[in-house]
Amino acid sequence: MRVAEAIELDAQTERELRTLSNGRRVEARVQQRARVVLLAAQGWQNKDIAEEVKLDRRQVALWRRRFIEGGLQALLQDALRSGRTPSVATALESHILSTTLHELPPAAAQWSTRTLAAHLGLSATTIRRVWQRNGIKPHEPA
Repeated sequence: MRVAEAIELDAQTERELRTLSNGRRVEARVQQRARVVLLAAQGWQNKDIAEEVKLDRRQVALWRRRFIEGGLQALLQDALRSGRTPSVATALESHILSTTLHELPPAAAQWSTRTLAAHLGLSATTIRRVWQRNGIKPHEPA
């Protein structure tokens, strides 16, 4: 039978965990993680903690281990996840924004998504995404 690693807290860390577990403006998942660590420090087993905080025992073990390895900071952020790579590279986004803000379109007062897309050889959707991410309002030609 496996025995989970014991957690010993100093007074300062315990105070911070109690603040997190009871805070009104703290995310629910952070409250739950803090509660897991506090119960683990009191000597509770993972299965009992899981029942108390409504998590799977494997999640309890995960947060216990993350706290041991990374301290309080590890409870405040989720681990990095793999995901879709950005569809527009940073350099291309900079080029789109530079063109939008510093060049005037031929025979118009401002760029539309379609005219800028044609000018740069990109899709209008790409232009629209970059503009939305950067708070620029799209303008359609009249």
